[in-house]
Amino acid sequence: MNSVITRLIIAWLLCLSGTRPAAAAVPTLVQGSVEPNDRRILYITFDAPLPSPADVMRATLWGLVITTSAGTARGGVDAVAIKTCSRLVPLNGFLSRCPDGESIVEIALQLAQPVPDQVRRVDVSYVGPQGTAAIGLNGAAELALGRRPGSPIAAANSDDADIYFDGRYAGVVDATATFDIHTYAGYMRAIASGSSRYWGRAGFYGQARAKDSPNGDPDSLLLYGVYQRVMGSGRFHGPVQSPTLNVRLPGLELDRRGNQRNLIVSPVITVPLRLSSGALGPIQPGFVFPHMNVFAGAEMVKPLKSALQADQSWRVRGLVGATLTTGVAPERPWVQSVTLKAAYQVRFLSGQEIFKDPRRAPIEPATGVRGRAVFELGRQSRDRTEISIAYFPVKWTGLSFEYEHGGVPPVFVVAGHTFTFGVTFTLKQTSYGRFSILTP
Repeated sequence: MNSVITRLIIAWLLCLSGTRPAAAAVPTLVQGSVEPNDRRILYITFDAPLPSPADVMRATLWGLVITTSAGTARGGVDAVAIKTCSRLVPLNGFLSRCPDGESIVEIALQLAQPVPDQVRRVDVSYVGPQGTAAIGLNGAAELALGRRPGSPIAAANSDDADIYFDGRYAGVVDATATFDIHTYAGYMRAIASGSSRYWGRAGFYGQARAKDSPNGDPDSLLLYGVYQRVMGSGRFHGPVQSPTLNVRLPGLELDRRGNQRNLIVSPVITVPLRLSSGALGPIQPGFVFPHMNVFAGAEMVKPLKSALQADQSWRVRGLVGATLTTGVAPERPWVQSVTLKAAYQVRFLSGQEIFKDPRRAPIEPATGVRGRAVFELGRQSRDRTEISIAYFPVKWTGLSFEYEHGGVPPVFVVAGHTFTFGVTFTLKQTSYGRFSILTP
């Protein structure tokens, strides 16, 4: 009898052990890289079987050793976020969880301090309840140091290039309806000396702006070569991050018909302010977490051709302003994202510059219809305000509503208060290169 009971107990225990879930496997680390735009973020990619959030989403499970020309030192991880799920790539920023039924493919580690410019190698280690894993980063691309000497230049990807188009049929207060188009594009690339030292980012950026245009021709065309560099450690000091130096050199400002052409050199300091404790690393110019950028600098301008200005010597515009960006990105069918963006900037002129005011355009005596605005000269400060709300039912196309006051160089069109509604198309909604045109 006892032997029968014993066999039953053993059989019951074997059944229990057979239905017990298998222990989670140690995550397989197959790739890693430093974010070239934000050296406090390090990406880690996993191979199948993909890990569950509980296995990798705790900062205490991760450690790293950083090797520079001065030696080696341990680094810390402050937070972990999800960059890619098995079937979902976040449109903006990072995720805190994957949708039901999906696994993690790539995570972002927020480091306690940025990867140094003189980095030679970063060793990342994982120590979890089921075991350990490690990966070493020592390539120029992995360490965001540009290309290796002698290797071909890589094609642009979503982290380098930025394309945006916003077109509307505008109803302007105290003026006739016209086309309103705002588009910009740029390409930024991390640069380094060989494969041993990071020097920042360089590239080009351009913006075309059609304001009160009867046929869509741009009132303003801005073309810039851009250099960017984080000043200091890149750390946060309370809500304030280390500032970023943005230099536009050289730059061109052109009006619609080429009657006003300016050469421009402009250093600007941008200071990010963190408005949420949830931001991952230095604040990105996206909208997953609300944030603000405050900037100040100067624009040294030399008119190359002018319809009214006889004096074509160099002059200076003092420049200050701020941008605010926030929103939600549920990334669900028909509600990919809703954003709110606001920007204010003011330029203080050292000399007279051209502007147009449609409210003072001449009126045809025979018809009583207001004509086109004419060039005027003045030294008054040139302020500009932008507030926009955009709704994206799908990833790349959405609807936007925008309020504007003021204009952009070289011919500052003072259009009063403008309310517009239209279609927005974008291939990327976050880009550090956008600092160069002072757009959130």
